[in-house]
Amino acid sequence: MDRARLPSSLLSHLSLPTDQGAPGTFRPMRRLRAAIWLAFGLLATLIVVVAVSLIRFDHRAALQQTESELQSLTRVFEEHVARSFGEAESAVTEIAGLVAIRSGADSFAERELQNLLRERAANLPEVENLFVEREDGSLAAQSDDEQVAAEATASAAERRNLPMRIDEGITIGSPTRSANTGRWITPVTRQVFDASGKYVGTVGAAISHAYFEGIYRDIRFAEGDTILILHAIRAITLIRHPQVDALVGRSVTDLPAVGPEPASRSMVVTSPLQGEREERITAYRRLADRPLVVGTSRPIAAALADFHEHRRRIIAAAGLMLTLLGALALLLHRDTRRRDEESQALAELNATLEDRVRLRTDELEQTNRELLNFSYSISHDLRAPLRAINGFAHALEEDYGERLDDAGRNYVNRLRKASLRMGDLIDELLKLASVSNRPLHIESTDISAIAREILDDLAEHDPARLVHIHVDAGLVADADAILIRKALENLLGNAWKFSRDSHPAFIQVGGRLHGEEHLFYVTDNGVGFEMEHATHLFQPFQQLHRNKGFEGSGIGLASVRRIVERHGGQIWAESAPGTGTTMFFTLPRTPAMVRRPRERMRG
Repeated sequence: MDRARLPSSLLSHLSLPTDQGAPGTFRPMRRLRAAIWLAFGLLATLIVVVAVSLIRFDHRAALQQTESELQSLTRVFEEHVARSFGEAESAVTEIAGLVAIRSGADSFAERELQNLLRERAANLPEVENLFVEREDGSLAAQSDDEQVAAEATASAAERRNLPMRIDEGITIGSPTRSANTGRWITPVTRQVFDASGKYVGTVGAAISHAYFEGIYRDIRFAEGDTILILHAIRAITLIRHPQVDALVGRSVTDLPAVGPEPASRSMVVTSPLQGEREERITAYRRLADRPLVVGTSRPIAAALADFHEHRRRIIAAAGLMLTLLGALALLLHRDTRRRDEESQALAELNATLEDRVRLRTDELEQTNRELLNFSYSISHDLRAPLRAINGFAHALEEDYGERLDDAGRNYVNRLRKASLRMGDLIDELLKLASVSNRPLHIESTDISAIAREILDDLAEHDPARLVHIHVDAGLVADADAILIRKALENLLGNAWKFSRDSHPAFIQVGGRLHGEEHLFYVTDNGVGFEMEHATHLFQPFQQLHRNKGFEGSGIGLASVRRIVERHGGQIWAESAPGTGTTMFFTLPRTPAMVRRPRERMRG
């Protein structure tokens, strides 16, 4: 049996009595398992909080967007209503002026008044009928009379002298059914007085409710939307589309938009419409020159249709992330439990040292193979959902990108970047595993030549940098050249990265004998760090300067430590903020010392 093949960690455990070393090996694993589940709980809480916050934000945004859209539609609808009622009122005013000049409807020639009404009604699509009543309330003439009318004889001079404005004599009545067609109409009337002030009759126009169905189509309201025209003073519903007969003419006194003194000319109300149970968002606007209130209404369920779809996506994404985190935490938990079991089995090996070494060597070789397979298994198991996340995010962006708002596209982009970042971390973890399991091939290695090659390559990729470089000549050690190159690539890459703000930058590679070891160092004049953080420097995923724009995976220095320790050396750092950093590492002077026990190294 070759004792030299044993990892130093095993020899370190075997060098301690069983009753002292075994209990201490279990406590860190228990603490690690507790930390794993604590981290999972914190991350799960964070994911839930973020998901709830996004859902609440989308809910508010959907309601605000609907309110804004309804307010815009209401202003457009207000213009149609003002024009429609204005044209009808102008015609009524014109005809009332003619009747006043003639001192009554009976002073017109036969068919003259009827032809006048027909002539004016032909140019008013919103008016179903124009009519004139005598002072006793009897009908004098109307525009939709079926009898053949003669030519109108009203003089052009009389019409030109009539005022074309709407004055205070106009009255908007309650909606009713037309006696001729049976359809809903809203009368607009004006009383007529002759020159002496005597009441001589009434002129009116019947506003057709069916006309506003065409306006509804022209404005292109969404399915489920409702338009309303209310009498502001009498607080009743005049016109409504889609038509509901039971609600036409119904009192709406509880609406804040009606009444002689409303709180505001324009307002948005969230409540069911009069006589309905469905919750709706309604935008009201009061006309400036007549006692009318127009409104457009939309069911909240329709307003939140897109929100519900976004919520389902957010919940699905959060659930997927929680599942992945839970699976990772469970895998790590099981791994630590297995490590506990292995440590316990190691403590029970109380046979001869040679037997324990032989048995444990076989077990560790199997364990290393299992850990390597486990690493690749984790990589495979994690990459499959990562590819699914990235693929579905890409499909979502391509197929539904035009339907998503800026926030939705941002979420998709961030989701894709996070999946790619996790894939990079998996690659780095596999590299770290390969460093730990790769067999050592010890040979005479020219440290100086490797360092110069790495620095030349860095300078070639960043020619704009001004960096003073010095590499001591004759730096040689017995080591695995491939692993040492990886270690120097990480150390020199960090020196190059963290000295980017130094003008000029300075990087030095040197070494000297240090007892039974070779001492090597890499010095830079970069940003440096507080020595209180040095204990975390060589732990995986520990990044001291990530918030300052120095990106990295946090695996590089952990890999360097693994490489140095596998050679029987050690690594440490000396630094101060703003003055730079020096990374020291040692390597044995002879190949036989590469596999020495860890307890002989620096503590």
